[in-house]
Amino acid sequence: EKPVEIYRDEYGVPHIIAESLEDLCFAHGYVQAQDRLWQMDMSRRGVGGKLSEIIGEDGSETDEFTLTVGFVRAAENNFRLLSPEAKAALEAYAAGVNAYMDDNRGRLSPEFALLGYEPEPWKPLDSLSIAVYMSWYLGGNMQSELFHAALIEQVGLELAEEIFPDYPDHGPIIAPQLQGESVFTKEDVPNLIRLARISELGGRTTYVPGLGSNNWVISGDLAPGKGAILANDMHLAMGLPSIWHTSHLILKNRFNVTGVMFPGIPGIIAGFNEYLAWGFTNTGPDVQDLYLLELNPDNPHQYLYMDEWHDAEMIIEEYLVKGENEPRQLEVMVTRFGPEISRVVDLETPISLRWTALEGTREFDAVLGMMDARNWSEFIMVMENFMAPTQNVVYADREGNIGYRANGLIPIRRSGNGLLPSDGTTNRYEWIGYIDWAELPVLYNPPEGIIVTANHRVVDDDYPYFISSQWASPYRAMGIWKELGDKPVYDLDDMIRAQTSYYNTQAEILGPVFINDLKAAKLDTLEQSVLAVFEEWLQEPVEGADLAGPAIYNVLYMRMLERTFADEMGEDLYERFLHNRASTNAFDRMILSGESGWFNDVNTSNNETRSDIVYFAFIDAATYLRETLGGDPQEWKWGDLHTITFKHNMGSVDLLARFCDRGPYPVGGGFHTPANMSYQLLDPYGVTHSAPWRFMVDMSTYEALDALAIGNSGHPFSPHYDDQAELWVEGRYKEMIFELEDVRSLPELLVLEPRT
Repeated sequence: EKPVEIYRDEYGVPHIIAESLEDLCFAHGYVQAQDRLWQMDMSRRGVGGKLSEIIGEDGSETDEFTLTVGFVRAAENNFRLLSPEAKAALEAYAAGVNAYMDDNRGRLSPEFALLGYEPEPWKPLDSLSIAVYMSWYLGGNMQSELFHAALIEQVGLELAEEIFPDYPDHGPIIAPQLQGESVFTKEDVPNLIRLARISELGGRTTYVPGLGSNNWVISGDLAPGKGAILANDMHLAMGLPSIWHTSHLILKNRFNVTGVMFPGIPGIIAGFNEYLAWGFTNTGPDVQDLYLLELNPDNPHQYLYMDEWHDAEMIIEEYLVKGENEPRQLEVMVTRFGPEISRVVDLETPISLRWTALEGTREFDAVLGMMDARNWSEFIMVMENFMAPTQNVVYADREGNIGYRANGLIPIRRSGNGLLPSDGTTNRYEWIGYIDWAELPVLYNPPEGIIVTANHRVVDDDYPYFISSQWASPYRAMGIWKELGDKPVYDLDDMIRAQTSYYNTQAEILGPVFINDLKAAKLDTLEQSVLAVFEEWLQEPVEGADLAGPAIYNVLYMRMLERTFADEMGEDLYERFLHNRASTNAFDRMILSGESGWFNDVNTSNNETRSDIVYFAFIDAATYLRETLGGDPQEWKWGDLHTITFKHNMGSVDLLARFCDRGPYPVGGGFHTPANMSYQLLDPYGVTHSAPWRFMVDMSTYEALDALAIGNSGHPFSPHYDDQAELWVEGRYKEMIFELEDVRSLPELLVLEPRT
């Protein structure tokens, strides 16, 4: 409607100044398409059943799964619930994306030419479908239920129960039984595992222990000025382009807000405005349940519930496979519990999925409200619309106030604990509602003046509702508290120290156990020298890239896991175990107690003690490190094993990887350091998950620092494709431009004029 100014800073971050929300969202769509159009298109295809159109048969399983679950159907439900303002904003954003495509036909991202297609017009549902996908990425335990079911069939209930989720007694808290019998058989195990793999959507979601986040807030009473301080680093999959896009949005006479958003969606999901800052970590509640169905043998479109046959809703979805002239049809059966997903892998026992994100939610209204909010009351009021995924949201404002909420839909079950698929023929395990929004965990200006969340346990045993049994291990939270220490005043330097810390609290706790067991063992000269290096490092277990200690520790721990679990589980199930974030808590409990039914050798039928596991794993680790890094343990470096390579989504296409990928870069850290650097467990030791965006702000002065891995542009020819790579790898930051006068001083300006 009116001209919109778009300034770009030296890192390619767009700073958009507009006079109406629709114009602002139009421009945001335009610049996101400039920077990330191919990534946006692949995201909507990945959840919209349209991968096969461009990659052929290889995408068909993913398409069938996403069409069965119904990401787009969920987006349609969400759109109907949105406010008129939110709908208009999404329409304007889509128009902006389409305007960019119309202006640049024939010279869009090279990936389109390589795959031989042009993108379709953008629609509001595309943005909402991507939002539903992020809820899938961050909010569920379907994979855990499938794993637990397969595990019981593979090893028996007694051993399986030992590694079912628990939480260590020494772990901090943010705000301080099995149902039925298994109906599966060992023959079902491959299909249970296959269904879990398909649910990763072609590798775009992998539930490794590295998926998580950190955030914390410091009260104004402990800060240099009157305002509070916030720090946030969300741990997600690392790749090229980044999962985040950074933007600065200025709506005249309404708000000035900067931060990040997933490409394909307008607005800012985490960042700060003139009044307050906010950030997220994943709460990790159990918001998905699988239900075992009994179908009518005379009518497969009916299922048994409470002794009666009920008609399922039958939906016909279509998807096109590259090279085929006609679309394939997919019959989707939707029950009272949700879509029946087992037919994707021809599992004999039919299973339906219930998931909070399929219930109809209004997250985009919450996004607009967060950008607009000016105080705690306004902020938490709009957060009532943020239902999926459930998140730990922290808050800091310019008046010095801090707050926390575990926010979102968390189901209340009539009975059961969500660890295994439940009986769907009865109401016994049905959801009977959600935890009331007013009863969700909340903190506001606690006396300590600091709130830390790192995916660890939210509530203690006194909390009246079940949230989850699968809390992340507490080590990152403990490391953050250690780095912050007890100080009268904190500044951004303290935030940097905590956010980039490679201190491993797990090693601090488990290390003495390893040392005691190894000192009692018979070691040769090389092994003695390795032990000496290891013991010295454990005095201050910082996982620096140039140190030998973290190489010894991580290889030893991985060899212990393999020796304990791999033989009983078998290769495929062991892989799923390593993807289960509760595996660390269970195994560490076994190590500390020294007792477990898993401490045995299936091949020799010999019982083993923990000391045996530690000893043989240490011998394996020392041998591997000598063969890989040389004979002198003093010269070993963790960074020679532990690297990060930023891989483009099309990097597997012949020579494209050499042109598009960046790295490898040696890095420190690991799964349990505050600066998370998680590696793929079955393909050591390349980093797969970390913090694609690190961010902090002092609300007294709006002094804000951030670093995006690896750049804001998705175009390999752009200077902003990788201009933050070394900054991020080295744990350094850049200043975030926020004040209007600083924006207007930037030399690069694009003005969007109304069409005539």
